[in-house]
Amino acid sequence: MSEVFEIRYEFSGAGKTSTFVIKLDPKTLLNVAAPPEPAPEWTKLSFQKCPNCPLKAESCPAALSLTEVVSHFADIFSFERVSARVTVPERTYEQKDVAVQQALSSMLGVYMATSGCPVLAPMRPMVRFHLPFASELETIARATSMYLLGQYLVAQDGGTPDWTLTKLSESYQAAGQVNRAFAKRLRAAVVKDANVNALIRLDTFTRSVPDLIESQMDELRFLYGK
Repeated sequence: MSEVFEIRYEFSGAGKTSTFVIKLDPKTLLNVAAPPEPAPEWTKLSFQKCPNCPLKAESCPAALSLTEVVSHFADIFSFERVSARVTVPERTYEQKDVAVQQALSSMLGVYMATSGCPVLAPMRPMVRFHLPFASELETIARATSMYLLGQYLVAQDGGTPDWTLTKLSESYQAAGQVNRAFAKRLRAAVVKDANVNALIRLDTFTRSVPDLIESQMDELRFLYGK
């Protein structure tokens, strides 16, 4: 097995060309990058701390992981257009003309899920099969499929699986709390709105999962002739 699992984001446009390489432990999918030194003030855990954060550390792991990204996009508006290329070990995805907030939202999700934030840890398995620029329906399908696979493995190990997706809904509701609190944190670190609106877009997808579970997957029933 490779020493690291890499996801590479390349942006061109909005007056900048940049590359971000997210290096993950291939077994835990945790980001292996060293934290920035010195850490910016807005990364302190006590600064706009998420209401459901269980940590007592000095810094917020999700904020630390995003320091370089937030700084880079701090002076860019969310509506500016870029070309974005995302490379994972198996293939490359490309969008030639996309709003900054859409491409950046995908990347923020990877950084935050792999940062070590305990609230966002349930989203980490999806990173292994990362799908950038995903639609809301694609996100929902991937989230529920990956969760049910995990529950199958729980059953195989003799545990009690959650086939009703109750805990999945709870996980996404908790992630929504993090996203909304984190948006306040980001507003203190940026001049323009690309980072904040990218996170708001990510939160829109996060909210859609519990809503669909509550509606008993009506939006996906057509796939099975229901």
